Amino acid sequence: MTRALWIAAALACAGGAAGGQQIVLENPRVRAVLGPDAVWRAVVSKGSADRMDYRAAAATGTCALVRVAGADRPANRAAMKDGKLTLGFAGCDTRLTYAVEPKPDWIMFRLVGVSGARPSRVTLLRLGVKITEHVGRRLNCAWDDSHAVCLAGGNLQTRGRATRRKGFVELTALTQDAPGPRLEGASAALVAVPTGDLDAVLHRLSLAHRLPTNHRNNTPAKHLDIARRSYWFLTFGQRDVEKVIDCCRRSGFTQVMMGSGSWCRTVGHYTFHKSRYPDGIASLKQTVARLHEAGIQVGMHCYASKISKTDAYVTPVPDRRFWADRTAELAADVGAADTTVRTRTDLREWPGSPVAKQKTWEGGVTKHREVVIDNEIIRYEAVGPEGRWDTLTGCRRGAWGTKAAAHRAGTACRHYGVDGCINGYIIDQETTLLDEATGRLARVFNTCGFDMVYFDGGEDVDRRRFAYYVSKFQAAAMSKFTRRPLVHMGTIMTHGLWHSFTRSATVDTYNNTIRGRIIAGGAWDTLPTVRQHIDKSVRYMLSVAEDRMPGELGWFGIWPKGKGTDGLQLDEIEYLMCRSLGYDAPISLQTSFARMGAHPLTDGVLEIVRAYEQLRMARTVPLATRKRLRELGADVILFRPSPQSRPVFVPARPVDKAAGGREVRAMVGRHGPDVVATVWHVLGKTHTLVLGPGARCAAVRDVFGRPISHGGASNGREVRIGRRRATLLFRAAATDAVRRALLKSRLRPAAVSPL
Repeated sequence: MTRALWIAAALACAGGAAGGQQIVLENPRVRAVLGPDAVWRAVVSKGSADRMDYRAAAATGTCALVRVAGADRPANRAAMKDGKLTLGFAGCDTRLTYAVEPKPDWIMFRLVGVSGARPSRVTLLRLGVKITEHVGRRLNCAWDDSHAVCLAGGNLQTRGRATRRKGFVELTALTQDAPGPRLEGASAALVAVPTGDLDAVLHRLSLAHRLPTNHRNNTPAKHLDIARRSYWFLTFGQRDVEKVIDCCRRSGFTQVMMGSGSWCRTVGHYTFHKSRYPDGIASLKQTVARLHEAGIQVGMHCYASKISKTDAYVTPVPDRRFWADRTAELAADVGAADTTVRTRTDLREWPGSPVAKQKTWEGGVTKHREVVIDNEIIRYEAVGPEGRWDTLTGCRRGAWGTKAAAHRAGTACRHYGVDGCINGYIIDQETTLLDEATGRLARVFNTCGFDMVYFDGGEDVDRRRFAYYVSKFQAAAMSKFTRRPLVHMGTIMTHGLWHSFTRSATVDTYNNTIRGRIIAGGAWDTLPTVRQHIDKSVRYMLSVAEDRMPGELGWFGIWPKGKGTDGLQLDEIEYLMCRSLGYDAPISLQTSFARMGAHPLTDGVLEIVRAYEQLRMARTVPLATRKRLRELGADVILFRPSPQSRPVFVPARPVDKAAGGREVRAMVGRHGPDVVATVWHVLGKTHTLVLGPGARCAAVRDVFGRPISHGGASNGREVRIGRRRATLLFRAAATDAVRRALLKSRLRPAAVSPL
């Protein structure tokens, strides 16, 4: 920035607003004009030829709000003096004072003073903008190909939220007074720049304000090649390392994430499973080193915001530094053998109450029906009696290795927040427990040399300040991890973690999604199909792309036949891989060696995954083709006439009841004058498929274009099928004729090795 521009900006910010003067705030990139009524008059681009006014005419609200006595009060007056902006609010005597600091790329607003009635919540800045093409609701940004406007938090106190309104986008930067840090110090930056400059500007802002960052030589991890790589999500021990390497070879992946339960017996003290890692941390370090030797990056899936109920922080004496989401007081003395606990407090919203508003409980309500009194954990069965709801009944004393004891009337009853996934208690992040636990986790992470991290369980933190606590526990751990860049992932990407995250958009596997809802106490009116599950994952991935964040399509499972499912089928994995290639989005496969071994189609699944992954990473498929692969609901066959041929993507439709039943699946599509079909056995059994009349197969190829034997027949009517995808080529054929031939085909057992 030139000296003249700096002087102009400084004078603009120092200028008064007495007597109803407009307030001009500017830097070399943007000129923002605020009226004395606290309404934006203009927010104009200075660095582009069009000098666009970003402000939406339809956005008539004021620049800030406060919540006082339960009501939101809009700012209605603004004044500027000596670089300080003061706002007053309608209907109350609250006054907010901001230090306004113009910088070359942004204008920072930092709350330095609160007087009058103290708000419980503050909308630090609010701006309605006319850009609506892309809206990053987490990044708090509106952007198109040319221009971008963002209200970026200057610290974790500030939460950003972008919302589509009628005809415009509202950007808001919010903070609150409790729990956690008070209002003072919260800050937000107005960033208005050409879109091509946005990512670099936000990176500079993150460094200037010491936000959680993750980069290599000033290139954020999200822009590095590591963000594009697909990965396995597996639970494994030291003796399984060669199996993991083989999985990567078969899929074309170069990353693997190790499930928390692989090595961690209890979260909190992070004790080891000696059965999987006999020498503890030394064994884990050797395992990571072996994977590195094979060219594989290794990720740690972990929990950093909670503690296992079997950990030493809980048993035999429960720590007091957990988040108590519900509290009560004993109404009377309780003996060490009593099976009922009566309180002075209404317990109707406690887990197990039949009238509680919350109906689903992660992992099932049983894990949540506990109360901590003094140093004892008590499990209970129900809340009653009806109408009073002040008694815990069916109490089992001394749970989780604690000691049953007598308790005096008036003693506090604490219900700790529960994570139903690992069955643990949630850390109160305003205590020293977070620093202790993340320090232990970091010791393992750094000693073993992990390259990736996935912070699970963010959805369970204190919801009174949800985004802040989701951000805080990850930032606390990341600050202790020494390796950079890392692949940083987590359950929830927040505004405060945007600068550190590498990619986002994980959803649970199909089977876990179905089961998890039922276990939690919910139900399904109609079970989603696998394709619908994939479509949901695609939509989530696209939503984080609006935040200018790489997304992934996963976690996706590999599962065998079971209740209500034929197991993952080859057309379903190809449907996923088409979207992966179309959007250049990595996938992740969450499964186990046992489930893969139990599913006869695993080899065929991984062949399809590898074929598409190689094409995606090579970036050789034209953009126009990739755009066609993005269409939801559309099936495609990857066809190569030979291993040297360029891949062709043939639109296809399934053949219902090929071979007259459910044993064979088939897809058929037209490729120029020819017809291409894929066939396989649902259970991976090796058979000869004898085609019905009307079509003759000219060639059979695998997904890489390599020839597959016809099974000894030379008349084009017999094809050997099994656990891999066989691609059949019919020369100068009619699509309907091929479909009829498949419908009227029949199976004959083949006494040959599996295909």
